[in-house]
Parts: sequence; structure tokens; C-alpha cells
Amino acid sequence: MDKKDILEMIQELNEKQTETICIEAKTASQGKPEKYYDTISSFANTIGGVILFGIEEKAIENKTVFNPVGVYDINSLQKHITNLCSTEFEPVIRPEINVVDIDNKKVVAVRINALTPRTKPCYYKPKGLHKGSYIRVGDRDDNMSEYEIYKCISYRDNVRDDLMPVLKASIKDFDEKLLNRFISNAKTDRPKFAEFSDEEILLQYGALTEVEDKIFPTVAGIMVFGNYPQKFFPQWFVAAMVIPGFEIADLGNEGQRFDDNKRIEGNISEMYEETMAFINRNMKVKVIISDKTGIRTDITQYPKDALREAISNMLIHRDYSQFKTGVYSIVTVYKDRIEFRNVGNLYGSNTLELLKTRKAMEVRNETIVKLLETLGGIIENRHTGIFTMQKKMKEANLPEPIFTNEREDFVVTFYNGEYPELYPEKLITNKKTQDKKTQDKKTQDKKTQDKKTQDKKTQVFNQILEMCIEPKSIMEIMKNLGYKSNKTLKRNYIRPLLETGKLIMTIPDKPTSKNQKYIVNNGK
Repeated sequence: MDKKDILEMIQELNEKQTETICIEAKTASQGKPEKYYDTISSFANTIGGVILFGIEEKAIENKTVFNPVGVYDINSLQKHITNLCSTEFEPVIRPEINVVDIDNKKVVAVRINALTPRTKPCYYKPKGLHKGSYIRVGDRDDNMSEYEIYKCISYRDNVRDDLMPVLKASIKDFDEKLLNRFISNAKTDRPKFAEFSDEEILLQYGALTEVEDKIFPTVAGIMVFGNYPQKFFPQWFVAAMVIPGFEIADLGNEGQRFDDNKRIEGNISEMYEETMAFINRNMKVKVIISDKTGIRTDITQYPKDALREAISNMLIHRDYSQFKTGVYSIVTVYKDRIEFRNVGNLYGSNTLELLKTRKAMEVRNETIVKLLETLGGIIENRHTGIFTMQKKMKEANLPEPIFTNEREDFVVTFYNGEYPELYPEKLITNKKTQDKKTQDKKTQDKKTQDKKTQDKKTQVFNQILEMCIEPKSIMEIMKNLGYKSNKTLKRNYIRPLLETGKLIMTIPDKPTSKNQKYIVNNGK
């Protein structure tokens, strides 16, 4: 960080009139601030950030202004920061400290880098793990919830929640038809399994697990093969609803809160099919009949392939941990959009930026994915879900999907394109960017085409001049160039060459004479 970087941060604070998710201001003009360990922890646990010491926040005429006031004792503050980060945090924090002079006042900038997912959470040891772990939310430092702490620790320790035993269940709670299909496919995929018992195969795949010499289904086994998983996990269902307006509180013409709503239960495959059926019956369908063939084409309000991917991701990659046993998935159909609220936000090192690439992402429920892949059905191609959603929405000429990574949820939103005036700023910005890219491409394509056309013309001009060193009739020129129309040849090539004087007629006083020939004007 240099002076320019720090000045830009102060400018950003003044423009937004607030601290941000990655910039915090502290005065320190009377000595070190009493409390800033929470900001160090929150930056380390979120996306990193910079603490600016020697910046005063003051309200002036209904505006919040950030001005440099300087630091009381630079050396003492730097020592305190270094000591605090190296001894009072777990894990140890290594800050980057820079001192700059702004308006003859010393400002100390301390950058705290985000920790890697496997080293979080960072906590202030004097307050302990649960009270000393913070996360940055906007301009605030909030205590991490029990779930957020658990999520960090379980990822660090590679805890597999979908492999947890369901102690009240037994293999009798599995659907026999699904089980037989799975066993048959497993033996086909791995011929050596033909010698194994069904129980041994299910243990190998993680559908069953052993606890104190007893065999129990795992969470993955119950959610993939269960006759009725909600017997053990009542809240692991899909709440599907159709809102008669644009917001959750909007009422219909008859005062109804919902035009349709359903509690969708069953195993993952059953919930997938029923959720898809619910959306199908609640979305518009355009019917187009071809004038030429009479063939009917149905165009759904949202592309079905995109919907399938959103539903399968919501069910397969939800958080099935102990902290989310009381939380259900939600599908909400509004007039202008459909939202899929996934239980649990992005897993591990996954980020929104990574979603935009085709790179393989970390999987929260590896066992569920493996079981469903062998079972067949709702999983077809791994790591292509996000790409498919984007591709299918684009092919349908609809706005690109919006992915929102919230504190404890992940939300996928499809807009149907019928109310563009209600698009969020993010979507409008993306559309403007896309429109500009499309226009730039059209402009570039036109320039390229124009250049090709001009190059071709130049080539034909040169060929005509080359062959007309000796007098040539229009028919001879046509034959040599492969032209079938003398009008086109005359209009596009002969006439321009005559007008520029590069070509002359052998019978200038009779332009249309059948004996007319053309020859290069050596005087030009």
C-alpha cells in the first residue's frame, strides 16, 4: 500500500459516507483505540481488509465525513498491533503495516489478509472461540454464529455430514426398488462387487455405516434411498409457493397470500420430481404453431433444463449438518422471477467468482453425489450445473441467472424477462455490459466484413487492370473472372476504373458498341 492507495480508500469512505466491508477507520489521535481486535478477526474471517488509524469519522450537516487527524504515537501503535496479532489471535495474524503522511498528519494503514478456508475461524483468544470469532457484515463486525464456527471447523477437519449415522433408522427404511436398481448398477460399474453382499456394497458406498458393531443408514443413505426421510428429519423438505405479486407480502385480487403452495417431501429424487412438477404447473407456456409445417412448439416461461439444474443443486448440495436439521429449502415463484433458496451458503473454498468459470468446485456432500451418480436419474454431468443454467437462460433470451451467497444461504434467481423495469441494479449493469459487448462484436464483425469486401474489390480491380494491358471485351473479362452478369461487373468494377481514368474505352464515342473493348490507360 502506498499513499495513493490510502488516499483512494479515504475518498471511497467519503463518497459512500460509511465504512465498508473491507475498510475500517479508527481515530487513534489520543492513543491506541480501546477495541479493534474484532475488526482484525472479522477481516481475517471474511475477505480481508484495511484498518486506517488516524482517520476521524464526523457528522457534518447531515453528512458523514472522514478526515485525517493523525496518530498520537506511531511507534507505540505499531508495536501494539504487531504484539496483538502475534500473541492474542488463533491462528497468528501477520499484518502489513504502512505509515503515510497526509496533510502533515501521520496515518497508519494496517492490512489484514483473509485466511484460507482451512485455517478459519480466526478468534481473539482472551474471549475464546465462540465469543472471540467475528465476521464482517457490511461495515459491522458481528460475532460468528455457532453454525458459522462449526462450518469452518468441520471443513478444516474434513467432517462429512452426509456420512453421519441415523441411529433411529435401519435398512428397512430404504426403498426396495431404488436399492435394487442401485445394487445392480454398482455391480455393473464395478464387477468385483458381484462377490459382495448388498450390505457390504452399501457400506463401501457410504449408504450404511457401522457404529459399535451395529449397522445404521447414513444421512446420505436416508436422503437417497429413504422411503420417507422426513420421519427422521421433519424439516428437510421443500416449501414451494406461488406469490401473486412481486414481493413475499403481496396479496392477490381476492386477498390470497399464495396462488399455490405445497410442502414437498420424500427422498431427493422424489422431491426433485415433485418440485419440477410444481413449477411446471405454475409457469406460463407459449404455444407457437408453424405456418409452414403446422408443428406445435411449447415455449415455457423458464427453460426446463435450467430449472432442473437449480432444483438438483438445491437438494444435492444443501447443508445436511446437525445445525440445519430444522431448516427447509424454499422455492418461490413471483410474477417476475423464481427464487431457489438453498440451505447453506457456498462450501469451503468455493466463491461466486469461481462459479463463473468451468473449474471443478468442492462438493459438500460427496457421498450423496456418489450414490446418485450410481443410481442414475437427476445427476447427469457433474460440475456443469451453473454453466447449464447460464447457457439455457441465454439461449432463451432471458436475463442471466443471479447467484447470491448470503451468510447462511445460497440463492439462485431466474428472471422471466417480462418486467425489465424491476430488474435489480446488478442485472441492469450486467445487461448494459452485455449489450455493449454485443454491440462491440457487431461493430467489429462489420469492420471485418467491410475489410474483406474491400480486399476482394481491390483484388478484382488488379485482375482487370492486369488482363487489360491488351484490349479486352466485357465478355472476355467476364469469362476470365467467372462473372455471369455484365451489369454487375460494369457497375462494381468497370465504371469505377473508367471514372478514375485507370481504364479507357477503345471506342470512347460509342460506349455501348458491341465491339467496345477496354485497355489500361498508360498515362495514369
